Amino acid sequence: MRKKWEKWLNGLLTVAIVAVLLPLVVTIVMQRMELEEVIYGDKGAKSDASEEELIGIVAKEIDIEAEREAILAQCVVARTNYYDAKKRGLALPETLSDSELKKRWGDSYEKNYRLLADCVQETRHQVLTWNGESIYAAYHALSAGNTRNMQDVYPETKMPYLVSAACAWDISAEGYLNVYYLEKEEIIKKCSDSFPDAGLTEDAEEFPIAVESRDAAGYVLTVKVGSTTCTGEEFRACMELPSACFSVTALDGKIRIVTKGIGHGLGLSIHSAGEMAKEGMKYREILSYFYPNTELKEMV
Repeated sequence: MRKKWEKWLNGLLTVAIVAVLLPLVVTIVMQRMELEEVIYGDKGAKSDASEEELIGIVAKEIDIEAEREAILAQCVVARTNYYDAKKRGLALPETLSDSELKKRWGDSYEKNYRLLADCVQETRHQVLTWNGESIYAAYHALSAGNTRNMQDVYPETKMPYLVSAACAWDISAEGYLNVYYLEKEEIIKKCSDSFPDAGLTEDAEEFPIAVESRDAAGYVLTVKVGSTTCTGEEFRACMELPSACFSVTALDGKIRIVTKGIGHGLGLSIHSAGEMAKEGMKYREILSYFYPNTELKEMV
């Protein structure tokens, strides 16, 4: 009789403990699921690798202090380029590892990571498309005042969504204008290394470098270098210039190079996107401005 009584008490005690602890366990599980839902998506299930990597990609492409709507726009740009590269078997966009993010953000790591995770989640699966296919969502830091028309640069391409757009916000931005003074010998040495067939010599009477053509946005298309012709982007790479919107002038025994903007000038200007966001534009409007004729679709 005593054993039955003890067994009954033990059972009652077990039920009481479960009744006390069960709500606590459920709360912990629910909180964990809510956190996973924010970072990974609905029902706590992890999204595909691209969604996880996007945080590092976006962190590399745009300043964490940028306007939220500009960050949201960049999330779509990054996802579009990731999706398109993966589909075509091309190199994926560069990303920052978790350790690199911790080093960059320091004590603000958790706050900044959560911010980007929220932005990635808010734009989840959204990709820019044209004719049902993902686009090449070109972007750059700062335009020369207008973005470029892709067909001016590469006439054979069919990207009607990469057309010139006015970016008056960029003209007053820090880093918009850069001026360099180089010795004639220095510029000829660099050009000779990059263009060995140009036949450049330091004793040439006339300065052997001249801009031949520009596109409608002012970016250089072709440059005459000695006896050869190169593209503006090739000359930019040779001289390590921030932009292919440049002028080259012989002045007082030196060579002056003046550049405008930062980057190739195609697609979205990150600086202008931030200024547009400050004026109240939403990320969908920003994307429509820089990528007209495109449609925002969910690609899983």
